Amino acid sequence: MQWNKIKLTFILAFLILNVYLVFQLFPQEETEQTVLETESQDAVLGSVKGYKELSDQKTETNQQYEATKLHFTEDDLDKVPNNDNMDLDISSNTQLVVNFKEPQKLPVEFPIDDDNEQAIGDLNSFVADHVLFGPEYTYWGRQGNQLLFFQKIDQGQTYFSPDSLLLVTINEDYEVVEYEQTYIKNFKKLEENEDQDLKEYSEVQAVKALQSQQLIESNDTIKVEKGFYPTIELSSKPNYAPAYMITVNNEKHYFYLLLPDYPYVYAPTESVFLNSLQPETEETQ
Repeated sequence: MQWNKIKLTFILAFLILNVYLVFQLFPQEETEQTVLETESQDAVLGSVKGYKELSDQKTETNQQYEATKLHFTEDDLDKVPNNDNMDLDISSNTQLVVNFKEPQKLPVEFPIDDDNEQAIGDLNSFVADHVLFGPEYTYWGRQGNQLLFFQKIDQGQTYFSPDSLLLVTINEDYEVVEYEQTYIKNFKKLEENEDQDLKEYSEVQAVKALQSQQLIESNDTIKVEKGFYPTIELSSKPNYAPAYMITVNNEKHYFYLLLPDYPYVYAPTESVFLNSLQPETEETQ
């Protein structure tokens, strides 16, 4: 009888020991896995060109901005450079549409590489000479027969905003035949929401977030720029959030949006953006 009690005691003790060891083992395995993942990420990023030059300076996530859409007037039309060769239309109020009576030859040859600074500079100079507030627009890229330029404000570059866009249309001879322009002003920071937790993120953290999603690989080349990306409008005014634009191998662009709740990665395309600008048809309304 006593031997049975002793045997039962040993069995219970053995079971308790097993349970204890299991709980001790799991955290150790998770820790080892985290260490391996960290070491793997460090190895990849260590080979990435441009990573060591990134800034550790952080940007707060509760910085939200708003702007005012410019309503074009007849006085604005008088200020458009070289307007003798243009038909100007401001019937939509917040958009200026310009048709050239004689197509204008561009000072570059297509296609243009993203790292061709000379050609991009020539395009920006052309815009400065033919567009109202032209020096404030920066060339982004081409989609079909349309060239995209985004407005650069004092605080930084805006990206993929329909309210700060210059859309230039070219013909088969690469001559400019038309452009559509929107413009923002009074860009300012909104009051901070004290109920939200203050978080900060740096360029390094943004790049690590992309690499953890396998969007950056060994020996890639990256470039990071800070700007502003449009968010859901909370009023009739355009709203923006700070964003890190991360360019990988001069080909792919990712935006690390610093939203109040949590940042996330977004990779827009020119075609999707341009399609979103199309007016709704009766079927889609």
